[in-house]
Amino acid sequence: MNHHPTSDSPPGERQFTLHQVIDRQHGVVASVFEHPAEWQARSDVLWNFQNYNFPLTAFAQIYNPAGTEVIEFLPAEQYVWLNEGAGFYVPGQDYYGTPFLMPMPAADALAQWVVPKYRGNRQGLRVVGGGPAPQLAQKLDITEGAGMTEDASVRVEYTEHGRPYEEEFYGMKFSQDVPYYGPQGMTVQINWGFARLWSFRAEKGAFDAAQETFWRVARSAKVNPRWGQIYAQVMQQIKTTFDQQMEAGYANIQAAAQMSKAISANNDAMLASFEQQRLAARQSSVARDDASDRSSSDGFDEYIRGVETVNDPYHGTSQQDYNYQYHWTNGSGEYRHSNDPFFNPNIGSNQNWTIMTPKKS
Repeated sequence: MNHHPTSDSPPGERQFTLHQVIDRQHGVVASVFEHPAEWQARSDVLWNFQNYNFPLTAFAQIYNPAGTEVIEFLPAEQYVWLNEGAGFYVPGQDYYGTPFLMPMPAADALAQWVVPKYRGNRQGLRVVGGGPAPQLAQKLDITEGAGMTEDASVRVEYTEHGRPYEEEFYGMKFSQDVPYYGPQGMTVQINWGFARLWSFRAEKGAFDAAQETFWRVARSAKVNPRWGQIYAQVMQQIKTTFDQQMEAGYANIQAAAQMSKAISANNDAMLASFEQQRLAARQSSVARDDASDRSSSDGFDEYIRGVETVNDPYHGTSQQDYNYQYHWTNGSGEYRHSNDPFFNPNIGSNQNWTIMTPKKS
């Protein structure tokens, strides 16, 4: 049986639609997630190749235009620590594109660094709860890999535009020791941070009612394996460039060699996070729900003919090949079909393609 991302809601409940996060630098879909059809989403993938340690910033925001509910997939946060550097760097100082910061419990890092970074300008901001979240991976239906050490959450309250808000931040922490043996003996650089970071918020009093939708969206996020390979290639290119600069004498030999290992370690940590999501995508899929207000004979007739009725933004409805999960139209009577959630015909095309969803009540 086919599966469709908008079809696991019982009759009368909201429909969900697919959003693709596009890496325009490389012309590929980086990841996907589902959100309520009446909500809106925006996302971006940005690269800064001057930040050797971690050049990627990817984020997405999903919000209810008729309410106050907001979900944010925040960029991964990475920090670095060297005992030998404690006297030369202040907490938070940039170190090859990564803040220099002593490791701390995940909940403390969320409260002291992540929350102030994103909500520090909110009136009356205060932390009202939080701590370890040992069941976080289970709620996302994923298995944590090597290097993942601790999950946590914090809950905050603040005022925005005169309205009281509640928000929860979640982080999945990783930590890796990168040893280096030099003239002074062994030194260890600690790369740590949050491989996955996201938040839910809503006006006070509406937050709890939106929890089920919040988690449905969070669980639906998947990284495109092809994009994961591109990420690995980019990181290898950056490492190669850095090594060449080291050999040419553009940086201190000892520091550069350690930095080269750090780049590799960060690459391994992020790829491990991608692999967790890939395995989760294989283990769980969204089941197709044939329930609607149309008669059972309508559904049976479509089944016999191998088609399904979809919402067509240009023609009201149209019938498409049942053997494909995703259907796109350009409004000129042309359609593209795929079973790949990461397929997007807009990439490399001068036409405007719109994804269509199954017709439901």
